[in-house]
Amino acid sequence: MATKITNKLLKDLDSDNLDVRLTAASNPNATPEVLLKAMEDSNRNVRYAAASNPNATPEVLMKALEDEEVWVRRDAAYHPNATPEVLTKAMENKDEYVRRDAAANPNATPEVLLKAMEDKDSDVREGAAENPNATSEVLLKAIGDRFVKIREAAAGNPNATPEVLLKAIGDKNSDVRSAAQESLQNDPILQLQVAALKAQKVAS
Repeated sequence: MATKITNKLLKDLDSDNLDVRLTAASNPNATPEVLLKAMEDSNRNVRYAAASNPNATPEVLMKALEDEEVWVRRDAAYHPNATPEVLTKAMENKDEYVRRDAAANPNATPEVLLKAMEDKDSDVREGAAENPNATSEVLLKAIGDRFVKIREAAAGNPNATPEVLLKAIGDKNSDVRSAAQESLQNDPILQLQVAALKAQKVAS
């Protein structure tokens, strides 16, 4: 049965009718073979449908990252099936929106996020600072960034460490300080850790 569906979808991708090809590329039963073929389509909407298909494999997403259309590349960069290898490649893309989506992807590893923190575009760095996988190393870089929105994102990240929050509550910007206070508000243990770290720094 699966083979019959695959053969039909492959045949549909040869159709002159755009709607038929779009339907094939969007089909929830589409296999990697089908999606790779759809990625060769001359119409960007078909390629976009293939890149956003829930069945898209890393191989399909790698192919999508080479697409001339930025929206196809962006969908690959934020796809839930994106692996560290896919995201590493996305971080090398010339378009900052693709890199931003890779930095914001919940699958991003600390290595990907550290690379994102070195990016020249502030939106890419902000995506890394907001990422739920951001480590203390990533957030320490973010809290030292010259852009307020990045420092604010670091202070509000659930993974913010006492060291990150101590820097944040001493920030010159009120939004950054407020984000830190909000992170501390309902965590008495974290409050004690920050207070202890502050006392330690004063003593030294």
